[in-house]
Amino acid sequence: MSKSVYKYAAEAGLPVGLYLSLMSACFLLSLEAPFLPTLLLPLAIGFPFLLAWHMRRMGRSEPSYMRVSALWLCGIYTVIFGTLICCLLSALYLVAVDPGFLGRYVSEALAAIESGPAASQYADTAELIRKALDSKMVPTPTEFVSTMGWLTCFSGSVLSLVIAMILSATSRRASADIWR
Repeated sequence: MSKSVYKYAAEAGLPVGLYLSLMSACFLLSLEAPFLPTLLLPLAIGFPFLLAWHMRRMGRSEPSYMRVSALWLCGIYTVIFGTLICCLLSALYLVAVDPGFLGRYVSEALAAIESGPAASQYADTAELIRKALDSKMVPTPTEFVSTMGWLTCFSGSVLSLVIAMILSATSRRASADIWR
C-alpha cells in the first residue's frame, strides 16, 4: 500500500524542523556567540535544496505524486510540520532559558547604531528604537515566535510551489526522453 502525501510530509517534517531550529539557534544564540549569524546565510541558501530533496524523494517513491499539486502539498505540509518543531524549540528557549533575549538584542542593535561611524545619519532611527525600548514595545517571546512561524509557513509554501513546478517539469522532460 502506498503512503499518502501527508505521511511523506510528516516524515520529512522532523529533519526540516531540526534544520529550521538550527537556523533559529544561530539567531537566538547570537549575543553569546557573535559568529553564529554568519551561518544563517549558508543555511538559508541550503534550505530550498533540503526541501527539494524531500519532495523529490516522495515523487520518486510514488511516481503518481510527481505532479505540481501533490509536490506542492507535500512541500507545504513539510514546512508546516518543520515550523511547528522549530517554533516549539524557539519558544521553549525564549520563555524558559533566555526570556530577556529580544530586549537585549534590540538594545545591542541600538548601541551598534549609536556607536557606528554613520550614527548622525541614523539619529532618527536610533531615537525611534529608544522610544520603543522605553515604552516596552519590544515583542514578547510568544509574539516573536508566532510571527516567525507565520513568515516561515508563508514563505515555505511559496518556495514549495516553485520547487514543485521545477521538479514536475524536469520529471516530465526526463520521462519524455525515455520514450524517444
